[in-house]
Amino acid sequence: MSKPRIILWDTEVSAAIVKGYGNKWDFRYVKELQPQFLMSYSWKELDEKKIHFVHMHQFKNQKEFVQSLSELLNSADITVAHNGINFDDKMANTFFIKNGVDRPSPSKSVDTLRVARRKFKFPSNSLGDLGQYLGLGEKVDVGYMKLEDAFIAGEAKAIKEMKKYNDQDVRLLEAIYRVFLPYTDNHPNMGVYMREEGVCPHCGGSSLQSRGESYRVTGSVKQYFCKDCKSWSYDRMATPDTKPTLVGK
Repeated sequence: MSKPRIILWDTEVSAAIVKGYGNKWDFRYVKELQPQFLMSYSWKELDEKKIHFVHMHQFKNQKEFVQSLSELLNSADITVAHNGINFDDKMANTFFIKNGVDRPSPSKSVDTLRVARRKFKFPSNSLGDLGQYLGLGEKVDVGYMKLEDAFIAGEAKAIKEMKKYNDQDVRLLEAIYRVFLPYTDNHPNMGVYMREEGVCPHCGGSSLQSRGESYRVTGSVKQYFCKDCKSWSYDRMATPDTKPTLVGK
């Protein structure tokens, strides 16, 4: 019995450079001089201590760099990102197709920003603000635009600062993911990946407590509380002589 490979990741993407007329309040776009490109990404496997930082200056060209990201995502069963569905996933796809890199195999994804918007009413749903509000930590304070220019130029100090910035985002992401886990109703079912019945569908743990029944239109089902991740689940095929097949609530 093995758990799926869950990858938490965060990308840093350059600004686009465009040509136009007017001012910052009334700007007329004419031409794109340089499109956005991938500068770096940090990632870690859930429950792994080490955070891996990968950046553009480690590769001969952008295509090889983007290929490394495709290979990482291809190895994942489940990916976790903050605003991943609307930003990281789409930007990655853009870089793949632009650079002629094969799309990685499809995987299930968890977007902590979507969980924040669906389940809570926080003052702000940004990664940094959630970290502060929940007492989980803060983003690294850097002058990002100056850092971006120095990083693209390949300055060693800037690369080191970008690593701190990118890595800390992944630390915050993992902390928020764990806190949100009981509220992530659409989390991929861990029991399916593990091919194991009677485990928590959110975290794959076996520390389950039977806590009464939940009543549905089709009848009653047993409900369970996970002492590991604090999630609730129910048995949609509850019978007296079989292990429960648990589904997240």
